[in-house]
Amino acid sequence: MTVTVDHGDEPWPVRIRGPRGEVLGAGMLIDERQILTCAHVVAGASEDPYAAPTGPIGVDLVGQPGSPHVSARVVPDCWVPPTDEGGGDIALLELSRPLPPGPYAPLRRMRLWDRHVVVRGFPDTLEQGLYVRARLAGPSGTRQERVQMDAATTGPQISPGFSGAAVVDDSTRTVVGMVVSTYRDSHDAPPVGAGTSPASGLSWMIPVETILHHLPRLGDLVPGTPSVDRGFLAANRLPVDPAVARRITDLFTQQLDANVLIVVTVHSGSASAAAVRQAAVRSSRELRPTGAPAVADDSADVPPVGSIDLAVDVTGRPTEAVSQRIAEWTGATDDDADGRAAALPPRSSIIDNIDEAGDPETLLSDVVMPLVDQAATRDLRVLLTFRGEAVGLRLALLARRVATLAATEAAAERAYRAVAPLVADPPRVPSRSTRLRIRLTALRAMADQSALADRLASTERAIDRAVREAEAVRRRLVAIEADWSELRGRLDGFLAMAVDHGLDEDAALSPFYRLAYEQLTGGACDLVAAAAAVHRYADAVRHGVGARSERGVS
Repeated sequence: MTVTVDHGDEPWPVRIRGPRGEVLGAGMLIDERQILTCAHVVAGASEDPYAAPTGPIGVDLVGQPGSPHVSARVVPDCWVPPTDEGGGDIALLELSRPLPPGPYAPLRRMRLWDRHVVVRGFPDTLEQGLYVRARLAGPSGTRQERVQMDAATTGPQISPGFSGAAVVDDSTRTVVGMVVSTYRDSHDAPPVGAGTSPASGLSWMIPVETILHHLPRLGDLVPGTPSVDRGFLAANRLPVDPAVARRITDLFTQQLDANVLIVVTVHSGSASAAAVRQAAVRSSRELRPTGAPAVADDSADVPPVGSIDLAVDVTGRPTEAVSQRIAEWTGATDDDADGRAAALPPRSSIIDNIDEAGDPETLLSDVVMPLVDQAATRDLRVLLTFRGEAVGLRLALLARRVATLAATEAAAERAYRAVAPLVADPPRVPSRSTRLRIRLTALRAMADQSALADRLASTERAIDRAVREAEAVRRRLVAIEADWSELRGRLDGFLAMAVDHGLDEDAALSPFYRLAYEQLTGGACDLVAAAAAVHRYADAVRHGVGARSERGVS
């Protein structure tokens, strides 16, 4: 069981010191003898920044009473120096003596976007350290091994002395990564612990799964399973269908005009099944083969590392187990697992072998359909696979998708009716749900199974395109109405400013206001012309207020 404590009470943070007592960075105790930190931090104790120090390294156990000082050495074969491509930079240290029982840093694999985190580093001037709050923004770096962190625009920033520090998820109080570098307005900025210039609000961390890729020996210290089920490794050496591989890569790199891709694998040894497994494994930060390309290219036909958030093989698994798997990955606690799993779905996911699940129908209705329903509105990328043709399941999914399309078109139509009286030539709402519902009815009546399979696949693609297009139009209409409302609000705001300064009867201002007002409220306005008119009125009000101030008139 993971033990969590309040920020500031953790017993496992450490501070790394150089041979002259200088602070090099931070680290974390992961068991009674081992410390995890960045390679460039401990390289500060050596003359060669790319070679593991052979001598002792000073460690302050700042989480322990009295912050005792101990020594440590780099564990053989556990030195991963930084690479020019933004990879590596991990070191494992072993203390000269074991410590009393933990708790130790609770490493955890977890969803790595839009999470709020807390980091404790050790700048030179702050003996007890400094806490910085940040938000995980998304994968970064040439090899996509790291994750960008955005600190608040005000308050403390991640700076020298933070490298090697644990990145603690604010909700679960578990460690999801380790600080590695920060942005200093320089293309060749050194790692966080290597310089003294002030940092900006941008920094980067090494996720736990990347750490486990480089140091798999730590796997026993991290509960749970990789974001990609290990079962995807089984068929990794089979021949791959290049066309399927290309479509999967296009889906997860957003080159494919779809949110949901359905692949019928027919059987576990098929070339299309191998393509699915290749995409899952090669995109995994933890499971990808050592030395495999980390960025997709035309020859590899695999998605980039980190581009698939979660890949689950549901073969033989009950629906509850699959739901729990997703909830755990989202970082949901036991009390809110159901709500968090629904509120924070994977941005990109694979659900493999749906027709081989313990209860395919329940899995489809309770897990797959709610996820697919959100695909267009939240720009989720979902790959669904079936081992057989699974006509009944796919028809049920199609019916749900047609209903989603109808609801999306209705929402877009409501947005259109709100915008049409205000703005000229708003985009029209496509109407395809009725035609596709008729097409679905025809599919259900077909007796020729071979012809049905082809028609089913083309209808799946047509519905996915239609849902995306309807949602895109709805978003555009909502944005247009928001733009109009923002202009109207600005016009009213500057009118209020004019009134406050006694300029409401100013003859020079009246034409500017009247033109802007008529542009916005005269029906079917040109937003560009209206924006220009509002801008001219705003400038005129500012000028009038400034002139009155110069004359000393309040």
